[in-house]
Amino acid sequence: MNRIGRIVATSLALVVVLVVIGQAEDRLDPAWEAWEIRKREAQDKACGVPEKILKRQALARVNPPSIDEAVSIGLKAAQEAAHPLIDTRFHKGRHLIVPDGFKTIQSAINSAKRGDVVVVKPGTYFELIVMKDSVKLVSDSAKGGDLVAVEGARLKLPRRTLRTIIDGSKAKSSHHGMIDFNPGVGRNTVVDGFTIQNLPKQDHHIPGHAHAINVRGASPVIMNCYVRKNGSTGIGSHVVYTDQERRIAQRDFRWANVKHRSDAVIYHNIVSDNLGLGIGCNHFFSAPHILGNEVLLNNDTELGEKPSPGLGAKHGAAPTIIGNIVHDNPGGGMLSKVGAPQGTHPIDRPTHPTVAKNVVYCNGTLRPAISCNGGGSMQTPVRFVGNFVYDAGHIGMGLSNAAIGILEDNIVSGSEGPGIAINGATALKLNRNKVTGANATGILIISGAKVLEMVCNVADSNRGPRFMLRDSTIADPDG
Repeated sequence: MNRIGRIVATSLALVVVLVVIGQAEDRLDPAWEAWEIRKREAQDKACGVPEKILKRQALARVNPPSIDEAVSIGLKAAQEAAHPLIDTRFHKGRHLIVPDGFKTIQSAINSAKRGDVVVVKPGTYFELIVMKDSVKLVSDSAKGGDLVAVEGARLKLPRRTLRTIIDGSKAKSSHHGMIDFNPGVGRNTVVDGFTIQNLPKQDHHIPGHAHAINVRGASPVIMNCYVRKNGSTGIGSHVVYTDQERRIAQRDFRWANVKHRSDAVIYHNIVSDNLGLGIGCNHFFSAPHILGNEVLLNNDTELGEKPSPGLGAKHGAAPTIIGNIVHDNPGGGMLSKVGAPQGTHPIDRPTHPTVAKNVVYCNGTLRPAISCNGGGSMQTPVRFVGNFVYDAGHIGMGLSNAAIGILEDNIVSGSEGPGIAINGATALKLNRNKVTGANATGILIISGAKVLEMVCNVADSNRGPRFMLRDSTIADPDG
């Protein structure tokens, strides 16, 4: 039994078994309330958290919003974050029409100039595309601008997205994605409203692989797309180094050697059923804005390794992840980690995403819903703020393996393990989080963990104690 398993077993042993017919039918019954108080007092005495710290936490019922309500909150936050990042007035040039004026999408892009718009009429296009700077690629909105449901998803997409398809089924596996970008392109390069499917199968664990949408050393806007059933990660973000042509073992991965950053805006897309991560900013200081997407059913189990999470970041990536809906990915919801050492000079900045107001649920039993394994620093902590986690088959949310982060205002409702776990990591702030329905301890702090500030957390209706502290420290609020 591993360390957390032993702690969970211990916490469950602290629960006094009480069987009263009908007690679950009326949680407001005075006898039930009295029993809850006695149970909490007994657990608090044995939980290891100093009384001074316990008094700084809150006593309340946790009433989480429904998933639909949480999704509305998250999408509103994503929209607010996206609005200043997308320039809707820049493209005032020519409209190049496919297939009326150009037989292929790529020929229209090649002819386009800065500020031009390539408009693609409904149909299926068997192409691999390379975008260039300051050109907008958009599906034709004539009789197709309304939002429609997508099977299995909560988000709706424009009708034009579903009827304008870029398909890779006639291509061969290579380092080219369905859509690539010339290195250095900026935010005025836009891809808007396409179904992108059937990139040939490849192993995204092997260097040199492609993604369905390959964002390498580029900072475009990708919006209103349906990225599905591709043979690799759906959307991948990487920087480009000055020595990019060298083999990975000979490359210098320090920040000073970055030639083209990758700060894309990835907004309001559905990313589903891909053979890899849904969205990955998995290499080298990429810092995309991942906003209001739905990431579901991505699964690479057939590659023979532990399945990848729906959304991942490593190797110094610093994405801003707001208002996404992440569910039914068997490898977990959102994972950030250090990544294996590479190159002659290793990465010299920690992975440190900002993860806020996302809705994460039902992502298997292998990983937490939201977690960081070894990222962050005192100057650039990982930030988990205001997220909603439901029905986690593992820990709800966690920091581990010397990660350094901030966890504030999160709600965890239903988890097979602890709602929140700080395991051998440092929480600079662990404040105002709410945990309910955990099949174990509400908030667990173990294995040399350090918590520098812990106030106003609520843990209610969990099978184990509200809080548990083992072989770890919580800073004295009085110094």
